[in-house]
Amino acid sequence: MRAPMLAAVGMTFAVSHASLAQTGAPAPRGTQAPEQQQTPPNEAQQPAEKAQGAEEKKQGGAQGQDFELLGPRKAPDEATRARDEALMRQLGRRRTMLQLHQFGGYATMATLTVAVVLGQINYLDKYGGGGDTGRWMTPHTIAALTATGVFAATGLLAILAPSPLEKPLRVDTATLHKIAMAVATAGMVTQIVLGPIIGSKEGQLSQRDFALAHQIVGYTTLIATYTGFLVLTF
Repeated sequence: MRAPMLAAVGMTFAVSHASLAQTGAPAPRGTQAPEQQQTPPNEAQQPAEKAQGAEEKKQGGAQGQDFELLGPRKAPDEATRARDEALMRQLGRRRTMLQLHQFGGYATMATLTVAVVLGQINYLDKYGGGGDTGRWMTPHTIAALTATGVFAATGLLAILAPSPLEKPLRVDTATLHKIAMAVATAGMVTQIVLGPIIGSKEGQLSQRDFALAHQIVGYTTLIATYTGFLVLTF
């Protein structure tokens, strides 16, 4: 008696459950299938795919901006490195010699000024009514020889200074300096020649003419030296 009743109840429950599944009505609590309790795979993968796509886009943009404009630099070979080192040594030597040349310019102006002043005083003493005492002759000669030596040493520093870099020929302060010092050099050579000639004309009327020429050349040399120095300073 009980077995037929239980079988009837079971059949009734199965029919009710199938009807609820067909009509979409919620099944009783605890009876939902495992597939209905899980999150759909598409909805779970969408946030992860969006995050991965954003990261790839960010990395791609960063890689697109990270590039070298001039391309990779090639390391210099041994020959190029040796040539650069030799160039730097020559430039350093030139800088030192030109600095000494500048100091020599100050010394040249000082000694040449003293020589010209003493020469003027000696000229007035001998030919300007000073009594021809001759006391200024020796100081003038010493000052003139000193100025000549300093001038020659200063000029050699500029001539012997290495010039590893080619410089185009143009009219600038350096060119004006060279022209002025060329005039001063010609004056120095002329003074060296006139000095002994004046000494050999002692007691002759022509001695005063040579002495006057010596004086004029002395002032010209002094002006050219100052000009050559000032064009580089200012």
